[in-house]
Amino acid sequence: MHREEVSIAEAKTHFSELINKVVYGHEEVVITKRGKPVAVISTPAEKGKGLASVRGWLDEKDPYFKELETIVEKRHKQRLRATAKGRKV
Repeated sequence: MHREEVSIAEAKTHFSELINKVVYGHEEVVITKRGKPVAVISTPAEKGKGLASVRGWLDEKDPYFKELETIVEKRHKQRLRATAKGRKV
């Protein structure tokens, strides 16, 4: 596997390109700050599974999902700003 080092500034500028190198080129990208490594961008260890493979990640009983449903319900009840001023959407 090829390993490329880039500075934080360069990583900000070319982030999408670096991600494509990791995903499609099977490379690792080492992010450096003042010449010292601070982070690595690489594919997940179990390729193809990603976060879905993390135990408990998609547990439907997690309170996060109930909170998310509450937020969505509240947003559906609110009027859009454009319609609140008499404008049609």
